[in-house]
Amino acid sequence: MDNLQRVRQILGDAEFNQLDQIKDELSDSWGKNQIFRTETQARFAVLNDAKIPTKAGKYWQCVREQMAHFNELVTLSFDIRRKEIDLREVDEKLKYAQSYEKDRLEIDRDEFLFGLAHSKRIAKDRVREIMQWSMIKKELDDGSFDTKSVNTHQRETLFKVALNKAQMITEKTGSEERLSIGGLIHMLKKEPVNKKLAEKLEKQYLTKKG
Repeated sequence: MDNLQRVRQILGDAEFNQLDQIKDELSDSWGKNQIFRTETQARFAVLNDAKIPTKAGKYWQCVREQMAHFNELVTLSFDIRRKEIDLREVDEKLKYAQSYEKDRLEIDRDEFLFGLAHSKRIAKDRVREIMQWSMIKKELDDGSFDTKSVNTHQRETLFKVALNKAQMITEKTGSEERLSIGGLIHMLKKEPVNKKLAEKLEKQYLTKKG
């Protein structure tokens, strides 16, 4: 494993031999080490019903997550391209370098190679997560909500979020949090479809003493 050889000079024989004995394991871990979210984390940590209780809300969260990864991928591409130029420049200089200059350039070369390998792993996993969000978006898009404007679903989603939070209020819930939930429910109560349930929530949960 090339990365193991790169640390050879800074380790004693005992330490290096320990790592050398598990070089296949290290190579395997390098290839499968988790970088970004798994599908399980995407579905149950990011899109959990308590935080995002509607299908439309989940869909639009997928859009945000997907674009965040794509934007980071584009930014990373600039860094990779610069490192590749740096690497070519170092290779050119090494043809004529001598003594300490050559030693330093060889260190630069190793650093660029490691950085490129790591960056390309990140890029690959960003693509995996971008496609993962694409898959979940397709599952959610059943024609029952607006996929053109994010604003359309937000009143319903916010109300259901407030409902979830209100149902979790206990005697220990602070007055500031209680006020925040109450304010949201009071605003949503103006919608006729929400009025009856909002009044029930206010009576059942928000009138409790903190």
